[in-house]
Amino acid sequence: MHCINMILIAVGLGADAMSICMGIGIRWNTGRHRFRLAWHMGFFQFIMPIIGWSIGERVAGAVASVAPYVAGSPIIFIGLKMLYEAITSKPGDLAQKEEHAFERAVEKAGARTGKDPTRGWSLVFLSVATSLDALVVGFSLGIKNVNIWGASILIGFTAAAMALAGVIIGKHVGMKLGRFAELAGAFVLIALGISFMFT
Repeated sequence: MHCINMILIAVGLGADAMSICMGIGIRWNTGRHRFRLAWHMGFFQFIMPIIGWSIGERVAGAVASVAPYVAGSPIIFIGLKMLYEAITSKPGDLAQKEEHAFERAVEKAGARTGKDPTRGWSLVFLSVATSLDALVVGFSLGIKNVNIWGASILIGFTAAAMALAGVIIGKHVGMKLGRFAELAGAFVLIALGISFMFT
């Protein structure tokens, strides 16, 4: 896969983490908060594609005749889902849907108690919730027989950098840019999913 495409995928996935970290950065933005968020977001965005890839690689042979469509469709779906949620939800709410029930509970508890969301299980749930899309992308990369290690490292580092940027930006401008980050990520993933089908 072209290097530019992989960079765009990494940025598209990182937009989710960036948007959520903008919200967190409004209140929690010390050096320790930044490090914990960047590390955990980056790590889970790194590991999830590998898990998805291992599944996709196993089924690649069985779907060889329609592999481009099987690989592209999940990415388009993720992009459309991100687009819908960015338009209809408050900034930073992208990860607060059906598959993110744990995160909703954690955030509600944190809001009531003032608990730091960058510590303990709150941070783990948040990191997993924002990296589920990377699991699906990893599945598509497995179908396409992409070198997953290079791709996962790129995705992980990009997510870590965007999470760090999100906390810093959130400290100064709150979540005003969160919706734009989610919209940009959605359009990038939709375009790449379509390209998967024809390349």
